[in-house]
Amino acid sequence: MNNNSLTVQLQQLCTMLQPLQFGVGGSCLLWQLGLENTPNDIDIVCTEQDFARICQLLSVRFTPQTTPAHAEYVSAHFACFNREGWPDIEVMAGIAVKQGDAVTNWQFNPQRCHWQDSICWMPPADWLQLYQLFNRPQRVAQLRRYLVQLRLNSLS
Repeated sequence: MNNNSLTVQLQQLCTMLQPLQFGVGGSCLLWQLGLENTPNDIDIVCTEQDFARICQLLSVRFTPQTTPAHAEYVSAHFACFNREGWPDIEVMAGIAVKQGDAVTNWQFNPQRCHWQDSICWMPPADWLQLYQLFNRPQRVAQLRRYLVQLRLNSLS
């Protein structure tokens, strides 16, 4: 997948979902920040209130996929969609992870998202938290380096 087609696909998705509260994150966000060359999929985080509507809108153009339950990822809502020529689209809301006997919930704040080039991006700091929660140390390290460099650049 080339970068131009991914940009267009993200713009199409965001235009379709625009009235709802969501943000694009994950490997697409890392790609947008220059930290990833080829995103794995399109991660969309949304409010629990908008999850069903987003899934309904996506199911018009994409095929819903059955996803097996995960022992650690116990989010309130998760759905996956695919379509020929597109990366898989994963939609999640009410994010929660089970670690031992404890469940850690993460709260999505759509007001922290920002629109750039017709794409609604989540903030990198939110994905730093999510990657920590998902136990993804390599992604945590990538985002930490990025955020430290961003902070250092803002001081000069």
